Amino acid sequence: MPAGVNVAEGAVRILESHHSVDFEMEFGVWPFHKICWVAVGRGTLESESDRTPIGRDDFLLLPADWLHRFSDDSRDPLTLVILCLSKTFVGDIHSNEVARLWERALDYYPAGIPICARTAFHRTTLLELFRSALREQEDRGVGWETAMGTTANQLLIVLGRNYCEKSSQHKPSSHRTIEGAVGFIRDHPYEHLQISKMAERCGLSPRRFTDLFKEKTGQTFSNFLNNERIRYACRRITETGHILYACHESGFNDPAYFYRVFKKRMGVTPGEFARKNRQSS
Repeated sequence: MPAGVNVAEGAVRILESHHSVDFEMEFGVWPFHKICWVAVGRGTLESESDRTPIGRDDFLLLPADWLHRFSDDSRDPLTLVILCLSKTFVGDIHSNEVARLWERALDYYPAGIPICARTAFHRTTLLELFRSALREQEDRGVGWETAMGTTANQLLIVLGRNYCEKSSQHKPSSHRTIEGAVGFIRDHPYEHLQISKMAERCGLSPRRFTDLFKEKTGQTFSNFLNNERIRYACRRITETGHILYACHESGFNDPAYFYRVFKKRMGVTPGEFARKNRQSS
């Protein structure tokens, strides 16, 4: 573990700790909160009272001033990627939403307990956030410190939304991975989503993803996606009354195609749907 890590007031930083075979870490406390990703290797996390096995793709929440150290398996030393959140960035639970997210995460996943992503899909999301923070800190482009804070907030949000579970309870399953993909589509129907990319996020081949998706939802990927986009478009038409805006907001780039899909699924045109909503409001 690098010594003398400095995290300024209100800041977020990320560090990579590559342990050598003969590395030995002393017990210590750090004046900032840590979200750790075990990127490589095996070992144990030791606290005053526990010695907990950890391994690749485990995540750990370590509060500031919590006495601990990492101990490596000499045959497979650890590489840790650690997002460091200053106490002032997290703030006070009574006045700061970030603090409430942090406390919520600790309620789900107590300090020092190894957790892992619920599915391969959720794992991809978590690792993308860590890699984004590494890239921002390395490049130091315009607004990089703000971007670091945003990434930390996003990570706390996905932790609070149960993207993880205790590693001891984890049971890998391709079917559960598809559940994660389905939930993502429902939450983000407006994004440019492709089978190949979604399959990659799930750690599956496109064919396997397609088969499992049909088995889970009873629909092809494209039909399910279009249904979710139309559902979202109906919501946006109801809220704004603007059909073309709803078309683009729901992920349709071609208005003519949007009109055909809308009529097929809703039984009315977008204009008829909008008029009915105006009359009933």
